[in-house]
Amino acid sequence: MKEVYTPEDIAHIDYDRDIGPPGQYPFARGHHPLMYRGKLWNIRNITGLSTPKAYNERLRYLIAQGMTAIECELDNPTFYGLEPDQPSADGHLGVCGTCLHSLKDVEEMVEGLPLDVLSFSSAPSTPELSQAYILTAMKHGFDIGKLRGLALIPQFYLFNTCIPDQEYITFVNGHTSTIFRWSNDFLEYICRNLFKWNGWYSSGYDLREAFCDAIQEIAYTIAIRNETLREMVRRGVDISVAAQRFMPVLNVNQDFFEEIAKFRAARKVWAETLKRDFGVTDPNALCLRFHANVAGSSFTRQQPLVNLMRGSLSCLAGVLGGALGIQVPSYDEAWATPSEDAATLAVRTQQIVRYESGVPRVVDPMAGSYYVESLTNEMAQRIEAEVNRIEKLGGWLEAMRTGWVKNELEKSQIALQGKIESGEKTVIGVNRFTIPLEEDFKPKRYAPDVSKEVEPYLAEYVEWRDKKRDKEKVKRALENLRHIAEKTDDSLVPPVFKALEADATFAEIRGVLRMVDGLEYDWAGEREYPF
Repeated sequence: MKEVYTPEDIAHIDYDRDIGPPGQYPFARGHHPLMYRGKLWNIRNITGLSTPKAYNERLRYLIAQGMTAIECELDNPTFYGLEPDQPSADGHLGVCGTCLHSLKDVEEMVEGLPLDVLSFSSAPSTPELSQAYILTAMKHGFDIGKLRGLALIPQFYLFNTCIPDQEYITFVNGHTSTIFRWSNDFLEYICRNLFKWNGWYSSGYDLREAFCDAIQEIAYTIAIRNETLREMVRRGVDISVAAQRFMPVLNVNQDFFEEIAKFRAARKVWAETLKRDFGVTDPNALCLRFHANVAGSSFTRQQPLVNLMRGSLSCLAGVLGGALGIQVPSYDEAWATPSEDAATLAVRTQQIVRYESGVPRVVDPMAGSYYVESLTNEMAQRIEAEVNRIEKLGGWLEAMRTGWVKNELEKSQIALQGKIESGEKTVIGVNRFTIPLEEDFKPKRYAPDVSKEVEPYLAEYVEWRDKKRDKEKVKRALENLRHIAEKTDDSLVPPVFKALEADATFAEIRGVLRMVDGLEYDWAGEREYPF
């Protein structure tokens, strides 16, 4: 990085070839000619409270405060596909997210919400949650073709790179798993049926939270896109249709100008590689649309009120970078489930940028900056070089299977932690400008004892699961799913819909698909197949 940038630093850049007008190839300046003058970005703040009922109440409150989209955070038992009453779930139920274990839970979570207006997404999950949401919308008479949502499909990156003990989600004995097949089936279903729904086949956000750098974040996202596109084309999906359904979630970190340039470079490389490597010509398919999460890892437990400034700065970077939606964490997330006041301030942060800053009045106001244009061009070159490096390894799945990606992330983690410990990278309140713990601000906790909140939910759930369901109906649906998975190449989406309608639990669906791969029903080894 230079001290001063001048016209000489961008003399080699041709405006029409390398930048282009907003909404035109190669889309460096944004996905739409009018950008936020035409439509403001979604306020999609992540939320997750103990039980479906409590979460529904918080959603209603935040929507009334101006939140425009749902992003559901899950507790660990839900994320890991556990039943809420098994030993591994003890102490984790309703902590750091909502417990969702069945279609019944999802119905309670969204009761009374305008599903035809809101856009829905969740934390990384196998497709059962999105399928349960779709069934709920259909039950209430909504046209699924008009539903707006984002399905984060983490099988392409998360479990084999960031989450221990969950590699079976992607690979079993060196081969892609049945659950991975189901995820591809669901992505194909999105392409063919949900015309306003996008697939978060990749979360550069999570990879960045695993401490890859900005270049790796975008390069890994594009490498995963390449792998997914090839699979959708193999299945007969039109490549332009598939490309339009891909909307990754990216990370907004603390390096203000780097993040802005990263987003501009990402759109440019995205479009250029789609056109050159896949022959895509439809402008709507070439254009990268992305959601941006402000980096939760940048929010510290020390001096938590300082996180308000971190969130504001990163939100502004996301807007100047052209995100379609932004999530700002609550300042108290490092302490506990966000309080109502903290969650409200996270929404207000975005509203200040939206309505008071004046930033949305002009499309891509950073364009023409010697520094930003030079940095955008440099990052685009480095991103493409990293993508090519992965392709030479055999593509993303091969890079994951061999452990290459995990090794690269570990090297980045060690390097970043070394910079923080040495003081080369400043983190206010952690390694500089610290104050004694006893003098630090302590946020008001939302719920000092979450276990008391989830006790009634757990008792009701177990009674419903063990005594009130038609178990023969559940068994038939699960055995049908297992038969189709084992004996046919048919899509697993329809039999999963039927299993959910029959009241199969999320854990039962995952467990049956594990059995198809020759694995034990419960990855934690605590439960037997109940039928």
